[in-house]
Amino acid sequence: MSRSPSHTGLLCGLSLRDLLYERTLALCSLIGLAAVLAPLIVLFGLKQGVIDGLRAELIDNPRSRMIVNAANRNFDAAFLTRLAARPDIAFVIPRIRSLNTEARFENPARPGTVLRAELLATAAGDPLLHGLPSIVPTQIIPSASFAARLDLQPGMQVTLRAIRGDAGAREVLNLTVTVAAIAPPSAFGRDGVFVDLKTLLLVDGFTDGTLAPSTSPTDIADDPTRIFAGFRAHARRLEDVTRIDHDLRREGVDVETLAEQVASLLSLDRSLTLLFALLAGLGGVGYLVSLGVGLYANVERKQRDLSLLRLIGLSRRDLVVFPLIQALIIAAAGAALASLLALTVAGLVNRLPLGGANPAGGHAICAIAPEHLLLALLVSLFGAALSAAFAGYRAARIEPAEGLRDA
Repeated sequence: MSRSPSHTGLLCGLSLRDLLYERTLALCSLIGLAAVLAPLIVLFGLKQGVIDGLRAELIDNPRSRMIVNAANRNFDAAFLTRLAARPDIAFVIPRIRSLNTEARFENPARPGTVLRAELLATAAGDPLLHGLPSIVPTQIIPSASFAARLDLQPGMQVTLRAIRGDAGAREVLNLTVTVAAIAPPSAFGRDGVFVDLKTLLLVDGFTDGTLAPSTSPTDIADDPTRIFAGFRAHARRLEDVTRIDHDLRREGVDVETLAEQVASLLSLDRSLTLLFALLAGLGGVGYLVSLGVGLYANVERKQRDLSLLRLIGLSRRDLVVFPLIQALIIAAAGAALASLLALTVAGLVNRLPLGGANPAGGHAICAIAPEHLLLALLVSLFGAALSAAFAGYRAARIEPAEGLRDA
């Protein structure tokens, strides 16, 4: 049998008036819920703030997902193709022998000033140069430190120079290249210049004596049999770094990664999640048991009143709904008070003058989002409904005759 709107309104009105009549007990229950829930929200906000800050610090630094071989060895095109085909790899670029990666650069605006820099191959989609334009063989992207030392600006033309031989038989490779952009400081911390792979292969071949000084980058043909000395790869996600590191080491490839730091962060995240779950479970269960017992005791105290309500027409189902409505009202009000307290504490924590000791790396230490508060409200309502079921079961067993006996 469906309830009419007036019948539902009657139940809600009776429940609310009973709460107002027992406002001292209701207020104690409300404050009790807020006292348990507010610290849990703050604790969850601290976990989110610290972990998300550390995670963002690693993610924002593209070198955190970088995997490079530790020593020069032979890598053929098949290995690099297989590596690039992995779903957890976002980018792969070959590397040449480290002895052949040095070149000299001269800024025509500062004649006579020649500085050495390490050459690094790049291509479209390079995470180290995210947001910067792709380059062609006649363009370069210098690191921030090198651009500052040589006073380089985007659009400027400079001379790339490689030298082979001794003083008696020296040959020089001169290339005029254009500065396409300046790499961010996080891309490369030393004096370096990002170049197209063909430009790097030209410098490598010239230094080895296999290419003439008149060779240009466009003369470098694709060779599927070419052997490279190494590679630079980037994982698609931070969580993939450890797995890729382990897989390559099992293949006998020694690599350099931040796998240990990433694993430590993920382990800390899991540990804090478990700690939060245990604390939330203990605190939440304790309060819900207390709320259920309080509602049950309230039903016991009001047996006569509830039996009289049965006499005037309320059904067993109505008496079950009676403590349920009260529990939901207490839960909603308690969650609102807990949210207000938690946001206040979070604001105070985030304004603490921690300086360089901020474990969140410049992000909010206590990060409480609206969805976190909504989740706390929903969990509180669900838990309150479970607690009310205990009291509702007792209320449903009250017979109308109990009220007649006391009349």
